[in-house]
Amino acid sequence: MFTRRQFLSHVSAASGIVATGSLWTEDDIVPATSVPLHHAGKVKSIIFYYCKGGPSQAHTFDKPRSVKDPALHPFSFSKSGQSGLEISDVFPALQNVADDLCLIRSGYGALATHNEGGIHIFTSASKLGASLGAWMLHGLGSGNRSLPGHVLLTGRAEGDNWALSDGEVLGGARSVGAGGLPPSLQAQVVRDLERPIANLDSRMSPAEQSRWLTELGELNSVFSKRHPHVPDIDARTESFLAAQRMQTAAPEAFDLSKEISNPSIRKRYGLDPQPTRSTGTKLLLARRLVERGVRFVLVPSMEVPNLEGGSGSWDTHTPTQVRGLIPNLATACDQPLAGLITDLKERGLLDQTLVVWGGEMGRGGPGHMNHNGSAFTWWMAGGGVRPGFAYGSTDEQGFTAVENPIHVRDLHATILWMCGLDYRQLNYNGVGLDTTCKVAKDIIG
Repeated sequence: MFTRRQFLSHVSAASGIVATGSLWTEDDIVPATSVPLHHAGKVKSIIFYYCKGGPSQAHTFDKPRSVKDPALHPFSFSKSGQSGLEISDVFPALQNVADDLCLIRSGYGALATHNEGGIHIFTSASKLGASLGAWMLHGLGSGNRSLPGHVLLTGRAEGDNWALSDGEVLGGARSVGAGGLPPSLQAQVVRDLERPIANLDSRMSPAEQSRWLTELGELNSVFSKRHPHVPDIDARTESFLAAQRMQTAAPEAFDLSKEISNPSIRKRYGLDPQPTRSTGTKLLLARRLVERGVRFVLVPSMEVPNLEGGSGSWDTHTPTQVRGLIPNLATACDQPLAGLITDLKERGLLDQTLVVWGGEMGRGGPGHMNHNGSAFTWWMAGGGVRPGFAYGSTDEQGFTAVENPIHVRDLHATILWMCGLDYRQLNYNGVGLDTTCKVAKDIIG
């Protein structure tokens, strides 16, 4: 029998256990399922496609009623589906699933600077706060204790020579962090789609690992009895056990080989064309993760080539950027998102999975080129949201939310409500959400 110190010295060399255990960095492990809901909610998982830079609502999903300079608005809009939702023609595939979309055209309260706006749009707090994914995981608990419950997917698919970045969330770790909640609720970042989680392979056999972990539990049990004032020992033991479980669960969850050998899946997610390859791969992976109980998957947009020279993100300030970037940015996500919605529906998962599209702010001023926190558009699909519906509206120019304005914090409260979580009852060691939030129940079907 080893002493506890000897055991930890030996097990620290076992790459498949301790390194992966860093996924659970907090002494409080995410609880298992069966966390009681505050009320009936349909959403069990969220897939959020984040448009880095702040997409122009007037060129995508909120056509302004008054346009002074048509040259700055080169894209037409079409009434789509039986619902007749007006959607920009840069999204032909999403036009085909318009009857599944709920357009939120009256968002406001965003911070009109990028990093601060990124933190704010994901935490609804201008100062350090917990991200939406962290709150969801805290409230619902883990849907699969062998996988991280909150995941940020970056990276590019193999063979992608088109995208010019891996994708990132403005605001960095604070945007996807746990704030005042246990750090175990922060997003697990996946940067390499070929080897998504490092250090899963162990030099020990499964039998050896089980023996080591049994002895660790026994040693920690003795230590806990001697030192009852140190409450984190059992949680640390669980983090090792969780890492061991992940050695089996993660490779299977991230293995796309069978999926991508299916021609219909390749077409549905756009896995062959260069512009959609990486986004399609990540959204397909996101679907596999939510199928297996992962709560929140965040997929950020990537920088793309500008048709008129250069490259960039949704941060379009000039006519050249509008004309050259928006078509490519839309192409990158259009077919993959439409394919995701269709796939979830066919698998019976759309009712319990909420798909979200949006950025950290909108656009305003002449030509919709300036940063704008007074109007932005998001859309949602699935999860019990009202389909084929446009909520709220902006003024004639599309610069300010005027009908049914919905603040950033109200969007968070509404999303959490659809998960069965009442923002007024979410609290951890005195950390909670803004109690002035309002749930936009009109968007809930």
